[in-house]
Amino acid sequence: MKATNVSIFVGVIVCGLIATRAPLHAQAVDAPNIAGSDDMPWNKGVNADTRTAAREVFLEGNRLFKIPLFSQAVEKYTEALEKWKHPAFYFNLAIAQINLGQYLEARENLERALQYGEEPLRADRFQEAQKQLVEVQRHLGRIRVSCPNQGAEVTLDGVPLAMGPGNHEVWVKPQAHEVTAKAPEYVTQSKHVTISPGEVKVLNVSLRKLIEDRPWAVWKPWAVVGSGVAIAAAGGVIHALSARDFTAYDNGFVKLPCLATKMMGCTEQAINDGDPHLSSVLSRARLEQKIAVGGYIAGGAVIAAGVALLYLNRPHLMEREDPAAGIAMVPVVSADMLGVLVTVSH
Repeated sequence: MKATNVSIFVGVIVCGLIATRAPLHAQAVDAPNIAGSDDMPWNKGVNADTRTAAREVFLEGNRLFKIPLFSQAVEKYTEALEKWKHPAFYFNLAIAQINLGQYLEARENLERALQYGEEPLRADRFQEAQKQLVEVQRHLGRIRVSCPNQGAEVTLDGVPLAMGPGNHEVWVKPQAHEVTAKAPEYVTQSKHVTISPGEVKVLNVSLRKLIEDRPWAVWKPWAVVGSGVAIAAAGGVIHALSARDFTAYDNGFVKLPCLATKMMGCTEQAINDGDPHLSSVLSRARLEQKIAVGGYIAGGAVIAAGVALLYLNRPHLMEREDPAAGIAMVPVVSADMLGVLVTVSH
């Protein structure tokens, strides 16, 4: 009596195991005949000959499915879909992929099979597709990615996912994944996440700007360089005036009467007696020469400061801008000096 009870109990367990491991069944072979009218979305642009050829490939996929040769069946269903995107083809393709453990691909194809409702599948298969979609999604996870940066390219495992800004959700396999966001002039950001079946992970991939605004406006360092060039050019003009006055002095000096006497030569008093204006020409020429040399020095220094500012004003990574940063330029002019006072704050 006890042996009989044990036998029955074991028999139930075995039957249960067989039932749970029974393969999923493909769509009925006559399903694609329920094609609907020519204006149906899945029929538009597909003539009768193409439908017939696609159906033959589809039926060959069903034959391979029943052997079962699921990989070869997937190839045939895919080939049929290239000819005719009938929802029944998507359904059978999804069922074959489920049997291969390709849940991510199967979920996408089940959604395509369901997109036009019951008519192309029939009510029983439509309900089966809905059931399988729920079951497949239990084997997958989801990643919700938020990226606020305009023009940022978001990739998942190296494959383009979306462009920022915005929020994007994607179904993924339960495994490790890498989400990357990148954009011109921003630091590329990558996040690694491991997804479990049924899990939803939320990621924010906000980017930090790589090339911030320069410390100063672009024109300011160039204005300093330009000021230095202007000062040096002014020194050149004054140098030319000095040379002219020295020439005038030399021309006047050779005409002095004191040069005719070889005893004392031309003293300062003799020069003043010979030409009262000649001394002032010489003094002016000497002053102009000093100012010209000062202009060259000041201009060179300002140009050097401008070049240094150009270097400091290169685009570079900055956490924040200091509102007090700036450049102050004050001209300095006196009887014997011409220049510009440059004050840099940053």
